[in-house]
Amino acid sequence: MRPKTSALSLVLGAALIAACGSGAATSGSASTASAAVVASASPTNRVSTTVERGPSDFTGNFMTDQRPYWMGWISLTQSGTSVSGSLISVEPDGKGNTKATTNPVTGTTDGGSALTITTGSFLGTTGISFSGRRSGDQIALTYPDKTGQLQTATYRAASQAAFNDALTAWQLELALAKTAADRAAADKKAQDDRNAALVQAVRDRSAELQSMINQLNSGTANRKSQILDAASSIKGEQSDLTQLQADFATFQKDSREPLDKYGACTTARYDFMTSMAYDFNTSLVYDRNSFARVAQTITTNLSVIEQRVAETQQAAKALADAIAASPLSVSGVLAPGVEQATIDTYRSTATSVATQLASLRATDASVFASAQDVMNQAQAIWNTVKANHGCS
Repeated sequence: MRPKTSALSLVLGAALIAACGSGAATSGSASTASAAVVASASPTNRVSTTVERGPSDFTGNFMTDQRPYWMGWISLTQSGTSVSGSLISVEPDGKGNTKATTNPVTGTTDGGSALTITTGSFLGTTGISFSGRRSGDQIALTYPDKTGQLQTATYRAASQAAFNDALTAWQLELALAKTAADRAAADKKAQDDRNAALVQAVRDRSAELQSMINQLNSGTANRKSQILDAASSIKGEQSDLTQLQADFATFQKDSREPLDKYGACTTARYDFMTSMAYDFNTSLVYDRNSFARVAQTITTNLSVIEQRVAETQQAAKALADAIAASPLSVSGVLAPGVEQATIDTYRSTATSVATQLASLRATDASVFASAQDVMNQAQAIWNTVKANHGCS
């Protein structure tokens, strides 16, 4: 029995040894694999830290650059099929800078690349919903603008630094553009002001020329009226002389001898001392004074005829210069040269009036000389009558 047992034992031992050898080999293989894993995790080897987005991963920060109209930033966090975050839209403020609107967003995904989000307001539209789709690191969001038209903005994965750099650059562009626009507006206003001043200068010079023309027309009318007044005064003088001569004839008749005391000291005295004295000292003096006043006025006015003409010509030249200086055509103003007809009439009237005045002065002197002669003759007669009859 023993030998069989021994034989069996040998068989079993050989099998055990074989089994043990196989186990050792397996243990060696496991150790080798474990070493390989550690080695792969060793700090000496590079490990990628990039977050790989899954097909339904919307978590992240994204920006869109729609300059010069707007820029946008959206920060999303996905949990399951729910998405939440915030949406910033930035627009020009019209003053050389930007203005931002921040609103929370909420939405859902389809578990894949599509999502729907809503927010309070966006670019002037309230209660807006976006439909979007992710492709790689981009999300294309479609939305209705405030006119109702559908627009699509592509948001790309970006860092805050990238968004801020782009925004800062845009704000600088806006500030420079605003400065340039302000300068251009100021230049335009300055030019407009200069043009308006030049146009106003034309209107002012035209008004001044019109004023001078009116003054000449008024002067012409005044000369004509004044010379008529002067002629009227001379007619008055001539009438006074005629009356004086008539009263002198009466005085001569009433002074002829023989005279009684009443005839001499009353009738003849009245003829000379009252009637003839009134004709000479009152009527004639009044008309001669009237003539003298109007003659003096005419003389004064005639003395400035050429001065007024020169002033009018200067006004016409000033208008011509103003028109030449104005870059704009000005309607409703005088044309230089329109004054010439008025000047010609003004001068010719003055010449005519001067000639007539000289003639009237001669008549005035002649009338007065004749009146004095009559009075001198009457005085001599009266002296004789008074002496003969003892009149006072």
